[in-house]
Amino acid sequence: LARGADAFMSATAVVLSCLCGAAGLPFSPTGRLPARSAGVRHDGPWAAPPLLQRRSQRGRARPPLLVAEDGQWGLAMLSLRTRRALYQALEPLDKGDFRWEFLVPWNNKTLTTLDKFVVCSTFIGLSFTLQTVYDPGASVGVHLSYIAQFFSYAMGDPIGFRLLAVLTAVLEIGGNLFETKEAGFIVSGMNLNPLEAFANVNVEDVFPIFYDQLFIVINGYYILRWLLTKEALASALEWQENEEALYTNCFAPLGFRRAQFSRLLKLSTFACSAEGDVLTVQGEPLYDLFVPINGSVEVRVGGAVASTLPPYQLVGEASLLENLQSPRGETHPPARATVVAAPGSCYVRWPQRAFYELQQEEDSDFGYAIQLMIARTLSEKLSAARLSQRESEQKLNTRLAATFRGASPRALAASRLAGGEAAAEGEEEV
Repeated sequence: LARGADAFMSATAVVLSCLCGAAGLPFSPTGRLPARSAGVRHDGPWAAPPLLQRRSQRGRARPPLLVAEDGQWGLAMLSLRTRRALYQALEPLDKGDFRWEFLVPWNNKTLTTLDKFVVCSTFIGLSFTLQTVYDPGASVGVHLSYIAQFFSYAMGDPIGFRLLAVLTAVLEIGGNLFETKEAGFIVSGMNLNPLEAFANVNVEDVFPIFYDQLFIVINGYYILRWLLTKEALASALEWQENEEALYTNCFAPLGFRRAQFSRLLKLSTFACSAEGDVLTVQGEPLYDLFVPINGSVEVRVGGAVASTLPPYQLVGEASLLENLQSPRGETHPPARATVVAAPGSCYVRWPQRAFYELQQEEDSDFGYAIQLMIARTLSEKLSAARLSQRESEQKLNTRLAATFRGASPRALAASRLAGGEAAAEGEEEV
């Protein structure tokens, strides 16, 4: 068995070396690599390690595989073919997320809730029947923990997985504490006295019990965070009047839930402009997102006032979008305009870093909510710009019509041209 395990590990290492080693080689859809000129030194990913180069120069080692031209082609083609064969072999096995129907492959229909209950009960009953027949002294609690662990692995819901992981740890602790070693509940029953159980705990079970307690704490913490995201709890929160107005008029229409906004609210800064605060400067990097909540905000392009933003409009969402898509959130694009809050107006500020960190969280839909917020804001501003353009065109057409007394410029030009020709003919006749 030991020799077989060593051979398996060696073969696995060779395959992984081929798969990972080709990551640094140029890839071509045809499977061919670019040709290299002979006699030219290459220091890129094709070069041998320094130690092998020194050995080769001293003549004490054979040419390494990566230095020889044929070796490079052979290794690259082997890796490419191995990856292609591995993908083609594994791809038919992908049937999507785990489903209860996988437990009854002979059944061709979709299982109902009652069918799933029957399958689950049959699985558990068959498991304990086999235990009673073949190993009655095994721990029932530990066996139940394995069954719960199996169903947790079969779940696609991360919270369901964590709930069953907690149940698994509790059942394993109960089996190790309250059942006699090698004479479990089926043989000798269970001692439910916790003091006697801790006093007589088996030495082999100390570390499993300790780690099970850690698993309960870690998974319980994530379950707690999940509960705090539920609207049923967040709807009971009481906010100040300006915070409630900010959510109702700005973030709720942009797709944020109350639970998400409550976390975002903790990272915000409310401020009021005394003499006219400059929120952004055209051409300079932008590090924050702003939302004016009262008063007026001027947008200046090239020193001239281009427009005025109403309250509860996002300022800096385009820069935030580029920041969220950059590696580690380190890109801060320059502002496209200078935005100035009028004296006496109030606004809210969030650093771009806060949105980036919330987007990176696991088991969270903050990333989707932030992207939806930016997309809706940009769509609304684009619609407003198009509407403003149509209104400007209508005003221009109205002024032109009034200037030319209802006639189009083309008709006036034609009439003037016709009048000029008639005058020329009259002069010729005279």
